[in-house]
This record gives sequence, C-alpha cells and structure tokens, in this order.
Amino acid sequence: MTPAVIASVETMLEKWKGQEGKEIEVFQEFRFLTSEVISRTAFGSSYLEGEKIFDMLKKLSIIMARNLFKARIPVINYFWKTADDIESEKLVKGIQESVMEIVKKREDKVVSGEADKFGSDFLGLLVNAYHDLVEKNRLSLEDLVDECKTFYFAGQETTNSLLAWTVLLLAIHRDWQEKARREVIEIFGNQNPHSEGIAKLKTVRKLP
Repeated sequence: MTPAVIASVETMLEKWKGQEGKEIEVFQEFRFLTSEVISRTAFGSSYLEGEKIFDMLKKLSIIMARNLFKARIPVINYFWKTADDIESEKLVKGIQESVMEIVKKREDKVVSGEADKFGSDFLGLLVNAYHDLVEKNRLSLEDLVDECKTFYFAGQETTNSLLAWTVLLLAIHRDWQEKARREVIEIFGNQNPHSEGIAKLKTVRKLP
C-alpha cells in the first residue's frame, strides 16, 4: 500500500507546485488524494477505472444523504419516481457494469494465460472469492459490488477528515511541525518513505 500512497502524494505535490503563492483548499485536495489512494489500493493497475467507479459512488452517497429523512410511500414511489430515484438507479447500474467490466478483463487475462491470478489487490481478492470452488464460500456479484462500496465509504471520509485535522493542528503548533519535519528528514533524507522507516517515526505517530 505504501507505493500507492507515495505515487498519489507525489501527484498532488506536483500539482501544488503550480499553486505557489495561491490559497489551496486542502480539504478538497485531500478528498482527491484519499480517493486516488483507495482506487490504487482497491484496483491496482486498474485504478483509473476504479476512480470512475468511486466518482459514481460519491454521487450516489450525495443523493442518499439528500433523501435520508424524506418520507417514502412504497406504492406511489413504485409508479412515480423522482429525479433522484432515476439518477440513483442509473448510478447503481453504472457501478455494477463498471465493476463487472474490470472483473471480465481480469478473467480474460487468466483464461488466455496472460496472468496466473486475478490480482493481489483488493479487487483481486474479491474476484478470487467470486470464483471460489466451494459454493458456500463463494461471493455473489451483489456482494462483490457492495464490498467495493464499503471499502470506499469506510476509508475515504474518515481518512480525509483526519488528514485535514492533522494539517490544521500542525499549522497552529509550529513547534510540532518542526519536530515532525526534522524526524522525517533524519530517517528518510531525500528518499521516499518505506515501511521499515515509517515504523521508526515516533513524533509523527503521536500526531492525531
């Protein structure tokens, strides 16, 4: 997972270089960052397609939140659908079709001998479960899609909020900012972070 995080952070920082002297909305930037990291972790080499799926999931969550406390009458709603109902149905269908498109590509690679497994990322594990030889352990298509949704919703908002809160506290407490910076430079120098070095970060691990 560390290489996926590094690749995404490097992309974000490269974009920030062109914003020097300008105000940056970090909360929104971290939203993009966490979404990309989750996409890379969940879908590996297919992460660009994964980002499209997560974009649809984000739109679906907005619609769900907007209609959370609205009263619904089953019979009437069956015959008369609101614009949000129609849009959410399109998104659900689009998410399922996109996930299955990626799954099909991986299945085709295994069948053709181009790959010997479905992948070692999160989706690869799900596809393995989808093809489990033991029927009672087999994951259904609906469960596979639901797992992707859960992975996104559980990871994106919480991580995004934590990053924004940490940056705010570091901006307020400059002494801790300096301590953390010195420790990172001392352990990694000009190198990219690695799991062995991350385990040695004592000051950084104290941050929220």
